Amino acid sequence: MREDIIKLRRKIYRLVAEHARTLDNLQDVYTAVIESIGNEISRKEAEARVRAALGTFDKGDIPEVVDFPFISIVEKACAGHGENCGCRISCEPKAIKVNEEGRPSIDLDECISCGLCIVACPEGAITDKTEIAQTINMIKKNRRVYAVVAPAFAGQFGPRVSEEQVKTALLMLGFYDVIEVALGADMITVKEAEEFIRRMDRGDQFMITSCCCPPFVRLAKGYRGKIEGMVSDSVSPMVAIARFIKAEDEDAKVVFIGPCIAKKTEAKLPELRDAVDCVLTFEELAAMFEGYRINLDELEVKMPVADASHDGRIYAHTGGVTTAIVSSIKRIRPDIDVKARQGDGIKECKQILDDIESGTIGANFVEGMACVGGCVGGPGALIPREEGAKAVDAFAARSGVKEAVANDAARILYSKHKDKVKLESHRM
Repeated sequence: MREDIIKLRRKIYRLVAEHARTLDNLQDVYTAVIESIGNEISRKEAEARVRAALGTFDKGDIPEVVDFPFISIVEKACAGHGENCGCRISCEPKAIKVNEEGRPSIDLDECISCGLCIVACPEGAITDKTEIAQTINMIKKNRRVYAVVAPAFAGQFGPRVSEEQVKTALLMLGFYDVIEVALGADMITVKEAEEFIRRMDRGDQFMITSCCCPPFVRLAKGYRGKIEGMVSDSVSPMVAIARFIKAEDEDAKVVFIGPCIAKKTEAKLPELRDAVDCVLTFEELAAMFEGYRINLDELEVKMPVADASHDGRIYAHTGGVTTAIVSSIKRIRPDIDVKARQGDGIKECKQILDDIESGTIGANFVEGMACVGGCVGGPGALIPREEGAKAVDAFAARSGVKEAVANDAARILYSKHKDKVKLESHRM
């Protein structure tokens, strides 16, 4: 995406946050943002971009609750680059079709909602819906709105901004509390380790872990044969921690914050939509901070961030899920042999699934990450994936607990609500 388009996109997000803070009616927010943009772009393009930033691709009222689909094309912004456009090249599932005039369309049946086409399109003509205004309104109307931050949040908001300052800034936005999704990852790690052991004991050849990557789950569903029944049934750490929060606090609302556009789709799936109420990317959260005039590097820290283990936090980059689960497997059953393979990006994930189909996988544990680098390489991230991975590892090293299986906070919360919270999801 061109730099000027990135600036425009983030300006619109900032304006949405700025006006939603003072205006309760979302239609009034729309009008105020349109007026603030002025003549920077054509009226029709501005309307399409602002409506998407307010959670809709359609004309009419701005919705209080955002729903499918989450990715669409701003036709007035498309330059018609055709088959050679970055959006088309980036789409491994080939969900983007191009007509004779070089104009793209999205086949939603083929789309895996990874969002990589959004950042690949030079004109920014592919966009996603945001829930910035809906989150702000929810905070206004509810006393207890929890922010759950993805493990990849470390380092995202600047090299001088600590994770504790991010938590403080979120509390200043009006969130009731801030919880690491990595705490949910700790619970899911133990569940996945136990499931792997059961599968090996009963004679399964391998297990595919897909808990934290919705596009990989969607991709795997296109395969059958040897893959069917081999995908773990765990919900994602996002869903797990949200459900435990709501079990602990029946009045809670939950907003997930991370680098992943696909989480917007995951949160609205019928069997999962009880968990997370809104989803924000780091890009959208940064715009909220700007709209609220919060300078993170100037904040005095109020509260520590100490929910999760080292292993729960490293879910944020490729190989982290494997390291975490294998570590717990070895703690529970040291005699189990684990031969792991990771898919780093959709192309590698597809190759692994092909190898499973052909019987040449050479592993009994498979991790898939649709974004190269893992979550730190997601389309909603703010910094390069290499920097993100280093920041994640540095933050993980600060944890007082090494392995997920040793996290007492996770164990206590799980034991208290295990009869009420469902951690299984129908996969394949």
